Amino acid sequence: MIRRKLSIILENKPGALVRVVGLFHQRGYNIESLHVDPVIELKKYKYVEDNLNIKIAEGEVSHLKITTTVNDNLLRQILRQINKLIDVLMAEEIK
Repeated sequence: MIRRKLSIILENKPGALVRVVGLFHQRGYNIESLHVDPVIELKKYKYVEDNLNIKIAEGEVSHLKITTTVNDNLLRQILRQINKLIDVLMAEEIK
């Protein structure tokens, strides 16, 4: 098991954070740390707009950082499942 840091860009809507945390809970994964900020400085997230061909407005999305300890297979599974959530725009590992 290796400590991993995940970066998740999700819509800033009621219940979005609960769905992500609920996914971890349902599958028995532990969240060691969690940090959420609204996206205010849009220049840093230009890559999200380019990848998804969307336009992000200030305060419309949040950046969620999660630290967890999982192996490679579980990490791939977690990222696939998080990316399927309706309010999630993008989830990836921070290296």
